[in-house]
Amino acid sequence: MRHAMFTALTLIHRPARLQPASVRAMRRVIACLLALILPLPVAPVAANPIEETVRMGSYSGARREWSRAEVHSTFDLWAQELASRFQIPVSIAHYDDPQDIRRDFLAGKINSVNTDAITFVRLFKPEELADGYATIMKGGWDLMLFAGRDVPAQSLADLAGKRIVLLEENTAGDLYLETLCLRHHQRACRDVFAEIQRVNTSNQALMRVFFGKSDLALVYGYGHALAVEMNPQLGRHLRKLAEYPLRSLFFAFYNTKVDKALRQRTVRITPTLHTYPRGRQLLDIFKIDHLEIATPADLQPVIDLEKDYQSLRAQVERKERRK
Repeated sequence: MRHAMFTALTLIHRPARLQPASVRAMRRVIACLLALILPLPVAPVAANPIEETVRMGSYSGARREWSRAEVHSTFDLWAQELASRFQIPVSIAHYDDPQDIRRDFLAGKINSVNTDAITFVRLFKPEELADGYATIMKGGWDLMLFAGRDVPAQSLADLAGKRIVLLEENTAGDLYLETLCLRHHQRACRDVFAEIQRVNTSNQALMRVFFGKSDLALVYGYGHALAVEMNPQLGRHLRKLAEYPLRSLFFAFYNTKVDKALRQRTVRITPTLHTYPRGRQLLDIFKIDHLEIATPADLQPVIDLEKDYQSLRAQVERKERRK
């Protein structure tokens, strides 16, 4: 290690006029690597290596705008930042199948999970989870359904025959909308709306309503806040028909079997990460304002939404069978 560090520093400090282009390029790469490595304190060796480590499993689902390598490398940097603040080793294992993350969680191969609220609700029991953190966005995570100012829709009973624009890969939003369709129209959304469109961002969705290309848009509170900030005319053009409160849609929780002292010590530090330069930079990559301490009870709105959807769907299916 010392030899490698000496070699790196030698390359960095060698006069530029004596360096070929390839060496200068290597110097820049090594300088960047050292900038990442040197500020991070070495995590002390724990007295109990089984308990005194954070072994997090992460399932991020399909990220349309990021490659798998980008997701993994960013989370690996996140692990380094957590390790530097917790002063214990932190590792992150990446999963493509959420069933695998549950299996390893129960087997003790990982002792914490970072994923979306829907995955937590569908694969984990609240009593299996201990305190962790929630991602907080400026403008909030509430789901909001908007109609254009001149669209003839005054309530949720007026959704039929309208065009609606939704966000891509938005499981929570789709679940909420299907629940509304079943409750107010006793039909699946594909049989309620004249057209269902998909876009990548809340701003794109709301602009489609603004220009008359769609009648309705379902977006998140933070997306609406940003879109109105960018284009204040949107605020005067939109009418909110419904809102579903969500504290967050992405969480990390420990296994209840993890040592309580370790959980409390690390969870207490988490809300301060945005105050450190590197923590702020990494949160900005994920477009997160800050982190807050969370408990499994924060999943309750999503649990209720899932229960409502399953109950309403069962009622509609029973009625269909009786016809």
